Amino acid sequence: MKQMPVIELSGTSYDIGYQHGTILKNQIHDFYNTIFELHMRNITAATDKNTLLDYTGKNIGFLKNYSVELYEELQGIADGSGLAFEEIVFLNSFLELEDIRPPELGGKLLSKRLWGCTSFNILPQASKDNKPYVGQTFDMEQYYSKYNIVLKIHPKQGPDQLVYSMAGILGLNGMNSNGIALSINKIVANDARFGVLYPLIIRKALAQVRVGDAFGAIVFTERAAGINYQLSCKDGVAWCIEASATDYDLIPIQGAIAHTNHYLSARMRKFETANWLSHGGSYVRHQVSSNILAEHLGKIDIELIKTVTRDHTNYPRCICAHGFEEENEMDAFATVAAVIYDTAEGIMYVCHENPCTNEYVQIKL
Repeated sequence: MKQMPVIELSGTSYDIGYQHGTILKNQIHDFYNTIFELHMRNITAATDKNTLLDYTGKNIGFLKNYSVELYEELQGIADGSGLAFEEIVFLNSFLELEDIRPPELGGKLLSKRLWGCTSFNILPQASKDNKPYVGQTFDMEQYYSKYNIVLKIHPKQGPDQLVYSMAGILGLNGMNSNGIALSINKIVANDARFGVLYPLIIRKALAQVRVGDAFGAIVFTERAAGINYQLSCKDGVAWCIEASATDYDLIPIQGAIAHTNHYLSARMRKFETANWLSHGGSYVRHQVSSNILAEHLGKIDIELIKTVTRDHTNYPRCICAHGFEEENEMDAFATVAAVIYDTAEGIMYVCHENPCTNEYVQIKL
């Protein structure tokens, strides 16, 4: 059974970053070089690395203003890995670059074969055991799975954190010891700009003691791009936050909610990039996952959630996503990980790659 490496990090923000960079040095270098190859193929006017580094470097001022601690952690990753600070910032911009494909760099429209993550947020009254759950499938080009990691973070100050991430990245979703958890799925918004990168938003939200402050870390900031955030806590307070770079709306949760890669809010649809959803896969995944959850309100448990993440309706553009047979790992979009957080018990259920062919592993915070 394939499993993700679990890395324990502790100390000051810089210490945590330095340990991350040192332990995963080889993977970070490989990931950095690989991600450059991908974006150089997709952004035709970017003739060299410096063009992209200069572009993502324009976010740096926003990052330090947003969180000095996470800025220092990024510096620690850079020093530990031997990459430049700007190169680690570029690595943490991978999802924003997928979304933005900046037109001033000659960006192409997103591939007709792209699809994305499916997230879910379940209130206590909808579950069999009266506990909240939050999680997602994480869907990218298949090669990303080589860099999957779980981070157990023990900061000098603030709650401990259990985070799904990739080598060199601050965090992609997670849970903290105060019972706060969040997952995401991307939405390509037309108001993307220079601003705060999504991995920093994840980690700042998870650094909070109170769920309201985690909400504030997501909503009241200068975001760089559109993301849907599923925020939950062990006390049963939860939000589905549809965000663009400049605006947001809250989607009502009627017991349980699923979300995919299009805006549900009528107010937010004006921010959806025209024609980027070139097929109906996002709409299929949303309907399938929503129907399963709705049919089992009051009876949802871990096993049912796992079943949702394994669904193959509309294969291969399905919840448990697979690439087309003729595609290589650099082109095939697939589920590279699936994660479920039980905030009441402080447990992460994490699956490396497709949950239809691999098993979930239970990790205690």
